[in-house]
Amino acid sequence: MHDELDIIREVGSIAASHGSIALSEILGKKIYLTIPSVDMVSCSGVSNKIDVERMGIAVICRITTGIQGQAVFILDEKNAFKMINISTRINEEDKRSSVMTEMGLSTIKEIGNIVISSYLNAIGMILKKVVLSLPPTLISGTIDEILNIILASSVMNDSALLVEAMFEESEEKMKGGFYLVLSQEAASDIRAACKRMLEEIEKG
Repeated sequence: MHDELDIIREVGSIAASHGSIALSEILGKKIYLTIPSVDMVSCSGVSNKIDVERMGIAVICRITTGIQGQAVFILDEKNAFKMINISTRINEEDKRSSVMTEMGLSTIKEIGNIVISSYLNAIGMILKKVVLSLPPTLISGTIDEILNIILASSVMNDSALLVEAMFEESEEKMKGGFYLVLSQEAASDIRAACKRMLEEIEKG
């Protein structure tokens, strides 16, 4: 029996396929992006789903057309350094460095923008709308601080679509998170679009 989250997972698979191609071109290495899990929760319940004590880096884009909300890509500090390491040729001593360079931050921003754009394009396909966002903003801090900034403008009935993102290349695996913070209306529109698709599937 299919449900609405199954459709959203399929959207994630489409986004991952497009994102893999774009990331491979940007980084100059074969990158596989997969979406192992998807969940939709109230904004107030987001912090219960992840480890908020870790340090992290987030790429945030405010959505301007199609739906109302924000798109956020988050890497904890460990996975952010892994991502930067595969994108540059560095020696073992540099790999142990705990200092994030300007080039490293630019790489994270570009990767986050690719993941966000791929997912918003896929969401636009099921809504049959053009979903666009403003240029990305980069912030860092504890995951808790980042979430507080992201959710500061949300209200009680707003929802968050939580998408786990896994990046793999020949020698390394990285884990990140994609969060779509949605107004009540936007969440309802996505659920309604998924419901219509399920009905079409059931009709055969």
